[in-house]
Amino acid sequence: MESEKLNQVQIMLLVTQLLSEMRFDELGDLARKDERVFDHLVQTLRGGKGPFCFFAATALSKVGEAAVEPLIEALQHSQYPVRQVAALALGEIRDPRVVGRLVEGLGDEYEAVRQAAAVSLGKIGAVEAVEPLLRAIGDESEIVRRAVVNALGMIGDERALPDLARLEAEDTEAVAERAREVIRQIRG
Repeated sequence: MESEKLNQVQIMLLVTQLLSEMRFDELGDLARKDERVFDHLVQTLRGGKGPFCFFAATALSKVGEAAVEPLIEALQHSQYPVRQVAALALGEIRDPRVVGRLVEGLGDEYEAVRQAAAVSLGKIGAVEAVEPLLRAIGDESEIVRRAVVNALGMIGDERALPDLARLEAEDTEAVAERAREVIRQIRG
């Protein structure tokens, strides 16, 4: 599709249509070629409106490195769902430059953001995030603790073994079972 021939209103309609049809790969391709499509995706993300915010973040994750800065900016958004989807999108891009910002997300007041930050740190394989993840292993939320255990499993660093063993012995059955699996995985 040649978006260059479209006016601004047509771009807005096209982006809205592709978002509603969940055609994220196509949107990512268009956003790499046409700055107006990219800008509309960023504005949709910043708008924080329900599923379209999530869809825009997903499309931006398909853009790659060019989307890192607006997604980092979205980690500071006042609405937690925007921070959540930005963290998830950054994990899909897997740019190691965002590790520090995602580590900050482990301390967010909302569990959905903390969970997303942990998931993304695992996807990036951020060895430098092992210590912050180990601090987050005591999170009050079971969902966050499971995400942290999963992230530690994806990273595979042996420094996590003592804390994982503690979770295996003391946490809820779901977290303990996942900790057991990750311990086996890390030990090989």
